[in-house]
Formats: sequence, structure tokens, C-alpha cells
Amino acid sequence: MRKDRASAPARPSQCSETRRTPRSGPSGPLTVEIVDGKLCLVTIMARKRKTICSRELSEPIARPVLKWAGGKQWLAPAARLLMPPDFDGRYWEPFLGGGAFFFALSPKRATLSDKNEELIQAYRALRDDPEAVVTLLRRHRYKYGFYYRTRRRVPRSPQGVAARMIYLNRTCWNGLYRVNRQGQFNTPFGRLVNPTICDSDRLDAAARKLRTAQVRVGDFAEIVGKAEPGDWVYLDPPYITGHRNNGFLKYNAQLFTWADQKRLAQCAKGLVEKGVHVIVTNADHGRVVSLYAGFRYYRVTRASLVGVGSSRGTVTEALLSSYPILGYESAKD
Repeated sequence: MRKDRASAPARPSQCSETRRTPRSGPSGPLTVEIVDGKLCLVTIMARKRKTICSRELSEPIARPVLKWAGGKQWLAPAARLLMPPDFDGRYWEPFLGGGAFFFALSPKRATLSDKNEELIQAYRALRDDPEAVVTLLRRHRYKYGFYYRTRRRVPRSPQGVAARMIYLNRTCWNGLYRVNRQGQFNTPFGRLVNPTICDSDRLDAAARKLRTAQVRVGDFAEIVGKAEPGDWVYLDPPYITGHRNNGFLKYNAQLFTWADQKRLAQCAKGLVEKGVHVIVTNADHGRVVSLYAGFRYYRVTRASLVGVGSSRGTVTEALLSSYPILGYESAKD
């Protein structure tokens, strides 16, 4: 197990191809590929695919304790390569969810937030008393009746809230957090094979990392409005359009409307004007990308998680940045 780091993660050196000078990309967006343990920047010139930069991915310092729809655990090993040059400020993540980026980076200062009060309560309880959470989780059983009794139960302690959320997340259908109009968790029992309910090592590592962070409940604009010049804000809102493999599009649209998407883009632009570094991951859709005029637009590709065998393909997502990734400029919308 790797030791904790007390300071901010070191900024990787520039790719040798950059020669310390940002290079201009083609008229279209550069493609960021995560493949074979590497992050590659790819361009198409004269109809030919060309890799202009390739860097090894980093092993995350800690890993998420919750699965989350639309989570970025697949992208988290590239988090350090995506950070701004010479970053040494506060890290902000206002759509926390599973927190894959935060756990991979392990910054020395962070403000984490989400509108989901139960989620934030669970993280605070894990941070403050991981031993109690582990003790409670070890009493949970992967059984149909036990699952539905736990789903109906209202815990009496913060650690009980955390244990219940982790258990339901690990044993429900597809690990999807979903509530009804009354705010009650309603995802059905999952048909799994020996699911891991209590990974004490992972829980302990996550708790240690959470102690370096402020963990809050709130709207993204209210939270990140306090970011200062030199800070880094990572925005990963719910996707509501253009992402074919997100089965939660309609559900997400109820939680985070198109008006919210526009409000988020305006917030991101305001942060950049203040001197804050901003990076956004969102659906690779023209309407979404057009909201971020002036941002550098990269297209991220990854293997599809939907389908079987030959029906699996690739998914593209938009990465919109206020600064050039690894020194390489990409198209500006």
C-alpha cells in the first residue's frame, strides 16, 4: 500500500514533444485516449491519425468507496496529467458523487461538495469515524430480505447513514443511486456474485484523504464562488443530452436541468475571469460544447460499458479546459 502524501501531487513534466512550448492543434479538437495504461493526445492530419503525445498514467492514491452513475473512475488515473501547470492552490469538486478525481489526486487542500445531503453525511461520517462504519458494515449481509429491510430503515447515527449507503450501493442493481419523489432510495436488489460489502483497507484510505478536505452540502455556484485565483475547479455535472450510454438521462434532467447546464457554463466562465483554473467533463454534444465558448475543447474516448462482445464500441465525452492540456492547444468553440 502506498504511503499518504502530505503535499500536493507533483506536476508531471511536459511531454518531450512539446519542447516546453505549447503546440497548436488542428482546426478540430484533439482526442484524449485512455488506453493500455497511457494517456495519448491524438490528432487527424491529412486523414491520418497521429499520436502527438503519450504519457504513463498514475496509480490513484486512494479509490472511491461508492460506485456512481457517470463517475470518472476510468479517467481518474489521468487526473494528474490533466491538472494545470504548477498547480499549488485549492482543489474544488462541487459534483462529488464517487469522488474518483479527488481520491486519485489527493491534493493537500480541497473543498468537496454535492447537493445530495445523504452522500455528504456519509463522507463526513467515514472521515470522522471509519472504524465505526467498518464495524457496522461487517454486520450487513447480501440477502434479498436483508437488503429491503435496510433500504426501508432510517439510521439513527451518521455512521449508520454511511454504512447503509455503502451497503445499498454495493448490493443494489448496477450500483445506481436513485430516489423517488419523496427522496427515498428505490433502486432494486442486485443479482450479484459475492459482492464486496466491506473493504476496510479502501475505506480507511478514503477516510485519511477526506481529512484533508472541507466537505459541504450546497449548490455548485454557491460553493465554487469562493474559489481564488490559482485554485483548480473540476466540474463534472450530470449529463442530460448526447451521451448514448447514460441510462439516467431522463432522471438526470429532473435533477439538473438545461437551465442548470447554462448556469454552470456561466459560472465556469466567471471563475476563469477571476484567474481560477477550470476543467469540465460533459456530454460530447454540440449544444453542450457551444455553452463553453472560449474554452479549449478536447474529445475523450473510452471503451463502452454497454453491450456484449462485438456490440461494444467507444464512447466520446467532451473535456473543456481553460488551459492547454499537457501544453497542447486544441480547438476553441
